[in-house]
Amino acid sequence: MANSLSQLELLENKINGLIEQFDKINAENTALRNQVNQMLSEKEQLVNKNESARKQIDLMIHRLRSM
Repeated sequence: MANSLSQLELLENKINGLIEQFDKINAENTALRNQVNQMLSEKEQLVNKNESARKQIDLMIHRLRSM
């Protein structure tokens, strides 16, 4: 009986360790997904700024050529 009890305790410890690993990896995964979403948003803002700047430059070039 004592042997099976120690095996159960060992199994419980292993399961608890796996649960801790899962929680840690799950939290890291959530943080990485948030970081990806933030970077995608930042990329979209930069693309929009770049497009706006390109349009302004094209407009200035057009005005200069009409002079």
